[in-house]
Amino acid sequence: MPMDEFEARAGAYISQHQMLQKGDTVIVALSGGADSMALFHFLFSVQNVWGLRLRAAHVNHGLRGAAADGDAAFVRAQCAARGVPLDETLLSPPENAGEEWGRQERYAFFARLAQAHGAKVATAHTCSDNAETVLFNLARGSAARGAAGIPPVRGPYVRPLLWAQRADVLAYLARCGVPHVTDATNDTDAYARNRIRHGVLPALERAHPGAARSITRFAAEMSAVADYLEEQAGALLEQACVPRAVYLPGNIPDAYCAQTLAAAPAAVRHTALARLIAAAAPQQKMSLVPEADALLAKGEGAVQLCEGVWLSIRQGLLAVGPRPEPPRGEAGSWRQPFAPGVFAAPGGLLVEVQLVNYEKMVNSEKDVRNLLKFCADYGKIQDNPCFRTRRPGDMFRPAGRGVTKPLKKLFSEQRVPSAARDALPVLASGGTVLWAAGFGFAEGLAPDEFTKTAVTVTARQMEEVT
Repeated sequence: MPMDEFEARAGAYISQHQMLQKGDTVIVALSGGADSMALFHFLFSVQNVWGLRLRAAHVNHGLRGAAADGDAAFVRAQCAARGVPLDETLLSPPENAGEEWGRQERYAFFARLAQAHGAKVATAHTCSDNAETVLFNLARGSAARGAAGIPPVRGPYVRPLLWAQRADVLAYLARCGVPHVTDATNDTDAYARNRIRHGVLPALERAHPGAARSITRFAAEMSAVADYLEEQAGALLEQACVPRAVYLPGNIPDAYCAQTLAAAPAAVRHTALARLIAAAAPQQKMSLVPEADALLAKGEGAVQLCEGVWLSIRQGLLAVGPRPEPPRGEAGSWRQPFAPGVFAAPGGLLVEVQLVNYEKMVNSEKDVRNLLKFCADYGKIQDNPCFRTRRPGDMFRPAGRGVTKPLKKLFSEQRVPSAARDALPVLASGGTVLWAAGFGFAEGLAPDEFTKTAVTVTARQMEEVT
C-alpha cells in the first residue's frame, strides 16, 4: 500500500532534522485534538517499520470540568484501541491560571516522563502554530531567538508536523477516518494566541496567500541568525570577563569590562546583555536590554533586574548582583584592602596584587633590575595599609629619588593630567604613600638579601587585559 502524501512529507521532515532513530522510545503529547491525533496516528502507523516504541501522555489542566474529563476519556479509548501505554495527569490550577501556567506544568510533566522512560517527546505543533508563535513573540517584544519561532528539535522534544498547515492535518484525518475532539476554548478570543489565530493570520493569508509558510521560512533564517549571535555574544562575554574582580561588596566572582562590551556591534552586544539579564530575570530579559544598553553608553549607574538584583556599572566594570552603594566622587572616597587578588580601581584601572617567592622570582626572571621597580619586600609593609585615591597632605618618597614630596606636587612635576589625579590608586598607611600607580613603591621597601616573600602590584587599563 503506497504511503499517504502526509505521511511521506512527515517522514521526510523527520529525516531532514534527524528527529528519530531506530530503537527510540517516543512519547506523543496527546490532547485528543486534530493535530495531536494526526501525529499519534502517523507514528502508530510507522512504529514497527521504524523500530520505535510508542507511548502517549495526556494532561488534564483541570480548567474545563466535564469537557476536559471527556477529552481524557477519549484519549484513553484511542490508546487502548491501539495498545499504546498512556501516562496522564490531572492538575490543580491556581486562581487566575493562564496559558503560561498551563504550558509550564505541561512541559514539566513531559520532562519527568522523558527522563523516566529515556524517551523523546513528540509534540504536534504545525506550521500554523509556528507562524502564530513568531507573530506573538514579535508583538510582545523579541530578539532574533523569539523570531526563530518553534525549533524542530530542542532537547528531548521533536516536532514532526512543523511543515504542515491545519488544512493538511484535517485532510489527513478525514482520509484515514481518525476522530478527534475539539477544545471549545480554542474557539474563543479570550487568549492572545487565539486572537492571532482567528484574526491576524487569516488577514495575512488574504493579503498574501501562503503567509504562514513564508513566516515559517523567515523563522528558519532567524534561527540561524540567533545561533550566530549567541555564539558571538558568548565570545564577547569571554573576552570582556574580568575574573576574580573585587567589584562590589560581596566580591562578585565575575565582572565585565564595560568598554569592551560597549565597543561590540549592537546586535552582538544586545544578545550578550540579554544573556546576563536572563540569568537573573528571565521574564524581563528583552524589555530591560534597552535600559542596560543605555547604561553602557553612559558608563556609570545601575538598572534593577528583579528584587534584590541589579545590573551595575562602576569604575569601568559591569556586573550583576546586589545593589551597589551610591558612588561618591570626592577624592579619597574609594578604599580597597591590601591583599592578594585583582580588583577594579577608579579611572578604568585593573590592579593586581601578587605574593611570590623572592628567590624563585629572581632566579626565573631575566630582567631582575626592571622587575624590582615594581615589587617590594612583603615583610616591610606594616600597619595594615589600604588602597585608596589621594587625599590632601599625602606624602610620597619614590624609590631612587632621595626626596619626600607631597603627592600633589609629584603629580604636577610628572605632568599627570589634572582630570586623572583624583582617580589614580595609591597604597597608603595614614598619610604616607607606599605605592602609587605609575610610580611604583616608596623608598625603603625594596627586597634585599633577607627577603623571603615579595609583593608585586601592577595597574593596567582594563581594555589591556580583555
